[in-house]
Amino acid sequence: MKKFQYITAIISFVLFMTIAHFVFYEMEILGEDYLLSNMSNLHFIELFSVIGTELVIGIASIALILYLWWAKKDFIGIITVVVLVAGSNVLNKAIKGLMERERPPFSHGEEGFSFPSGHAMVGLVFLLVIAYFISREISSTGMKVTLFILAITLSLLTGISRIVEQAHYPSDVAAGYLLGYSFFVLCIFLYEKRPKQER
Repeated sequence: MKKFQYITAIISFVLFMTIAHFVFYEMEILGEDYLLSNMSNLHFIELFSVIGTELVIGIASIALILYLWWAKKDFIGIITVVVLVAGSNVLNKAIKGLMERERPPFSHGEEGFSFPSGHAMVGLVFLLVIAYFISREISSTGMKVTLFILAITLSLLTGISRIVEQAHYPSDVAAGYLLGYSFFVLCIFLYEKRPKQER
């Protein structure tokens, strides 16, 4: 990974902590209510919510794990995928329990606390980890960039779909992206720094 990614991950975490501070102390976040109310008309984006479901993430993650085991014999990679996907889900739920932010009043029966958005956080981590391991098998820089742009675009739509569904506040989704990205960079950094003999 590049130094640029490490720097952006640190910035991302600082921004997450800033949003968390505002939410924890129930401070007003400029424009949040406006976005929550006015994005509900973008119904076509709701389709992307399925990407962040446990079923889709679980099936795709198992497929990636089987590929790393069967084709690559990359057992450290398998552990990395498990830590990234399952770990981000556990971390997300732990922070939700700590923050105890109630969902928007019109969240249509959604269960659990609201901050940060699991669809945004786990969805981003899930799509980035798939893009990362696929990109390692591609030599073309252009194809690699395209792959990550696709992953980021899908993750953005997945998170935004939760605002459209009024299941999350915009700050929940933004915080999910920020923390998910930082967690992804940290885990990939550790994966790439593993002992050479295990590669």
